[in-house]
Amino acid sequence: MARTILYLPYNAAPRGQWIVRRNADMVGQFPTRDEAFSHARALVAAIRAQRGNEADLKVEDENGNWRYEAIPAEASTTH
Repeated sequence: MARTILYLPYNAAPRGQWIVRRNADMVGQFPTRDEAFSHARALVAAIRAQRGNEADLKVEDENGNWRYEAIPAEASTTH
C-alpha cells in the first residue's frame, strides 16, 4: 500500500503564496490559505480513491507546529 503525505506550511507574509507540498515537491500555489486547504483536501480524496493508496494532510500552525488534518472518507466525493 502506498502512503502519501501532503503538507500545507504556514505563511506569515500578508501577500505571500500558500503552498501545498508532497514531500519536497510543490503540487500547488494559491493566493489564500482557504484555497490551498481546499486543493489539498481534494488531492487527498483523489489519492485515497485510487485502490491501494492512503493519503493524509499535515498542516503547520503559526507557531511552527504540525498536525494531521482530519479528512473524512466522504471528502472523496465532494470538495
